[in-house]
Amino acid sequence: MHGAYTSAEEVPGWLEALRSADSGARDAALAGLWNAVIHQGTRWQVSAHVVPFLVRLIDDPANPGRAELMTLLRDIGVGPRGDRDLPFDPGVAFGRHGSQHVTKEQEDAIVELVYHLEEEITDDWADIADACAEKWEADAYWAAATHVDVYIRWLVDADSDVGSQAAELLAWFKPTEPTIASLLGADRNDAVRASANLALAHLDVPGNAIANKMALLLQHDSLTIKLTAAVALAYRVGQNIPDRALEILIDAKESQTLPDFPPGWRQRAQRGYAALALQRLGLT
Repeated sequence: MHGAYTSAEEVPGWLEALRSADSGARDAALAGLWNAVIHQGTRWQVSAHVVPFLVRLIDDPANPGRAELMTLLRDIGVGPRGDRDLPFDPGVAFGRHGSQHVTKEQEDAIVELVYHLEEEITDDWADIADACAEKWEADAYWAAATHVDVYIRWLVDADSDVGSQAAELLAWFKPTEPTIASLLGADRNDAVRASANLALAHLDVPGNAIANKMALLLQHDSLTIKLTAAVALAYRVGQNIPDRALEILIDAKESQTLPDFPPGWRQRAQRGYAALALQRLGLT
């Protein structure tokens, strides 16, 4: 089993060190894992195998640094993708290079070339290398997808940074009734509520329940919740967006100071979300 640069033999030790009370040991272990399992956004042979251990670590409230582990878990499962890639279709994303047809012999050959012989991939091997990379990416995604029930439970976690990132992570997997119901009901914390709004914006599900919930939230005291609800309405109902939601989006685009968006949704400035929502409405 290999990571980004070499054998993954150090990975178990790093995972164990994430339980340490020594912040220096945890930081070193986390840095080692980042380099091994998702270096420069690429998933590797070992990446999928780390997922269940990270889930267990995050699921234990006694463990320190759980929000940082959430970020690592998300990037292993989803990679460097952002909300422009939502709604996400894994069949399309992992069907470009023939990853489903990769054999163990081909995977072993690529590992031998890259790690043991340290040779560059030639044109003769390029297609197989691309298929292997896609396979490792797909393996990591499906490993993360098996824990959706846990992510739903994390929406009410005492650490709002964990709950907020869990809401964003749920946007990447096939929406189920429990997922939708839990995101609609994620009202315990403002950060999680705002994150759930943005996740719901992108879920490919029919019906009016999401739009109705977002319309109610336009009256919320929190500007972040109101703004994310307005963004969600722009995505879900388009030209039928309520006037109040449109006002919120226009004000946000022109504002120089907006509150932080919730963890999981900080790939761009807050005004950028408002601008993209207005763009979807044909307003720039």
